[in-house]
Amino acid sequence: MSSLKHYPVRQPKDLKLTLVAEEKVIFIEKDKNRFIFPIPPSGISYTPEEKKIWIVQCQKKSKAFFGLYKILLGQVLLGVLFSYRRQLNIVGIGYQASIEKEKTDNILVLKLGYSHLVRLQVPSSLQISCPKPRVIVIKGINLQRVSNFAQAIRRCRVPSTYKEKGIYLLGEQLRLKQGKKT
Repeated sequence: MSSLKHYPVRQPKDLKLTLVAEEKVIFIEKDKNRFIFPIPPSGISYTPEEKKIWIVQCQKKSKAFFGLYKILLGQVLLGVLFSYRRQLNIVGIGYQASIEKEKTDNILVLKLGYSHLVRLQVPSSLQISCPKPRVIVIKGINLQRVSNFAQAIRRCRVPSTYKEKGIYLLGEQLRLKQGKKT
């Protein structure tokens, strides 16, 4: 096993952590951002006087997941503190994105060159905005949910390697293929 065992996850000053052993969860909160992190079977020990979280390995089966749980807990702490953000750029003539509000739900409406509009329901844990018709910004506490929703949007129109049209993540570059020679 790696040396991750010897380094605790440090608690930032602004966060409030509450360990509830009966329910096997940790409540992490800062202002309006709240997250419930389930305690893994490997077990977690928390020392509030030192503001550190020690992950203790208890079972032999959990040895493989030791580093994973530590990284996931660190991601959650950063997400509650700063929140994660993904930006998608839409490239193509006539391609656009907009947001519609229906009762309590937000719906992302994409016009991507199909004969119909693509409608995606935005999860309640994410905030989405369209500052420009060709830019989509997704924000949220949980990195996995933000990334998964960004990939779901991207799957609606995957970038074409021949025409350079589609939905790109910010900073993504696509290698163009040469077209048919005559």
